[in-house]
Amino acid sequence: MTGILNMPWIGRDLEVVKSFDPTYHGRRGIIVEETQRTLIISENGRNICLPKQEIDFRLDCDDIIIKGSFVLQRSEDRIHRKYRS
Repeated sequence: MTGILNMPWIGRDLEVVKSFDPTYHGRRGIIVEETQRTLIISENGRNICLPKQEIDFRLDCDDIIIKGSFVLQRSEDRIHRKYRS
């Protein structure tokens, strides 16, 4: 799993598979920006801001589910971080 956590996510397809907020569940789009606490996706031509803390998601229809609360860093810090398996 560490490989996907250390890769850039902008331009990749994201699907929310679990969320505390039911309005986020099932959302899918292309990641256009990432901040320390949010992911912004383009969904049907609209930009949607998703708080990392509240979602579990997968990238590019992969089987690996990423807990948003586990990746609460800036993308440049996340790319160089070492994660436990």
